[in-house]
Amino acid sequence: MKHKIFLLLLPMLAAAWLVSCHKAAQKTIIQGHITEYGTNAPIQGARIYLWCSNGEIFGPTGSSFIDSLVTDATGFFYTEYLDRELCGGVYLSAYKEGFFYISDIDIHSGVNDLEVVLDPEAWLKVVTIPDIGIYHLSIGGDFMGASGFDVYSSDGLQEHLFQTRGNRIKQIFWREWGMGDPAILDSIYVVGLDTTIYTIHF
Repeated sequence: MKHKIFLLLLPMLAAAWLVSCHKAAQKTIIQGHITEYGTNAPIQGARIYLWCSNGEIFGPTGSSFIDSLVTDATGFFYTEYLDRELCGGVYLSAYKEGFFYISDIDIHSGVNDLEVVLDPEAWLKVVTIPDIGIYHLSIGGDFMGASGFDVYSSDGLQEHLFQTRGNRIKQIFWREWGMGDPAILDSIYVVGLDTTIYTIHF
């Protein structure tokens, strides 16, 4: 009797074993390119970091480092893992000096074909020259934080340097302090990995 029961269970056990083996052999492939925003130029030497999210519902959150790799001359990266080697919540981050860090790129089981775009760092230098007769000027724009800055003719020529995301058109405006709209509004293309100079006479 026991022998017959075993023979009946044997196909079920074999099927369960095959499913288990298939799952254990499944792979996660991570590949793609990293390019520069605005130019689509490949970024060589960018570092890819692979993380495991340790967050729990209503519990502590955190991440643990798994691995890293570097892009080649074409900006390409490739790696693969067996699913059993990874945790349930895998994500990537990417960075290269001179570019803004990017994170939270989710990874799933199977093939992950990624196109990652990094924003180049850039600098906008605002030069103010008091030669028109305005004493106090207020300046702002989307190249800086929410608040603007003020300059005074009594301080002479000034230079203000701001870091921003490059290869973009930035808005800049200024007005005589205490005066309402309309302000003088202008735009300027800020080149990535470089310093762009904008001069205001007031």
